[in-house]
Amino acid sequence: MKKILIITDALTQPLYNVRVNFLCNSLVEQGIKVTWISEKYQDIPFKINADFIQIPFYKHKGIIGKIEWVIKNVCSLCCDYKNNYFTKKILSLTKDTDFDLVFCSTFHTFGLKSAYYVAKKKNIPLHIDLRDIAEQCDINVYNKSKLSRLDVIGTIYRKININRRNKILKLADSISSVSQWHVDYIKQINPNTLLIYNGFDNQEFYFTPIKSNYFDIVYTGRWYGNEMQDTTLLFSALQEIVEKNLIDTSSIRLVWYTANNTHHEIIKTAEKFKLKHITYLYDYVERKFIPEILLRSSICLVLSSNDTQGIMTTKVYEAMGCEKPILCTNCSKSELHNIITDTNSGIATSNKDEVIDFILSQYKTWQTSNSTHANSVNINMFSRQHQTTLLINHLKSLYKK
Repeated sequence: MKKILIITDALTQPLYNVRVNFLCNSLVEQGIKVTWISEKYQDIPFKINADFIQIPFYKHKGIIGKIEWVIKNVCSLCCDYKNNYFTKKILSLTKDTDFDLVFCSTFHTFGLKSAYYVAKKKNIPLHIDLRDIAEQCDINVYNKSKLSRLDVIGTIYRKININRRNKILKLADSISSVSQWHVDYIKQINPNTLLIYNGFDNQEFYFTPIKSNYFDIVYTGRWYGNEMQDTTLLFSALQEIVEKNLIDTSSIRLVWYTANNTHHEIIKTAEKFKLKHITYLYDYVERKFIPEILLRSSICLVLSSNDTQGIMTTKVYEAMGCEKPILCTNCSKSELHNIITDTNSGIATSNKDEVIDFILSQYKTWQTSNSTHANSVNINMFSRQHQTTLLINHLKSLYKK
């Protein structure tokens, strides 16, 4: 395998599709030439180690931009306009180039049609990597479009896109996804599906003892709101801790590094539970700062939901790599729960008393050393290095076949 075409949805904050970027770098290190095509959504604050092409879809701003958005979204719902547009663009861009394999990574349906038609045209294998699927939750929180999140339109939008997705999945040579639940579900559509976990880069995320003057409970990354990541259990447990004076409130902080447009909702909840004075909010930071932020934290916060399935957020693995105690709320019986528990990386629970006990036990540790450590075990299999090696070996075998 000498040359591969990667097709993905847009790279966006805060991760900028780190899963595919790591794969891309690993392929290039092995001497494989990579062409990566995605939708242009925002500027990428780092260099992509490939022939990287971004195709803009929305081209106007202001009032004209809003009109353009409505027209294109309606057309996409009715006749798959966006996928058809990108299929024509990508076929044109790649018509004179030979590839050995097409790799398509997406969280929904975008890019699948383009990848299939390029692979078919060039008579080469198609591998699809699904980072998320619609069925993992009952609501349409992943759709940025307010229109598509409305109950009636959202239901129609969801069904149409699932049908479009499944049509391509059946035709793919193989598929990968991020959890055993996802794999089991997708195998019903295409039996040749394998598990490739997200993970942590072990060159960036590893334990180093760092002391901190504050006992910080830290959340990093996108927050999808209480519909999907309910903060009630966390705030309720902290409220009880504060009201009973179980922790010196001058030393504890609840720190968020997440999108500015979600801050008002978090503050509203903090005020409701009388915890605004210990709540600190910051915008996303560059990824290069995340390892130190995690190492300085006392507890790494993960917000889950018992109403979702198979969601294995990257922040879990990165906290695991740094060996910092993980507090995962609203999570009692799931693969995420099992991984956190089996690696001794923290606690995953839906029980308020267990949340309180975990916070207090970590606080006691912090009081003696101004630091905490999870003493995690068996985490090497969750490194990106290991998981990406598994994926590349599969792609090479697919090419040989």
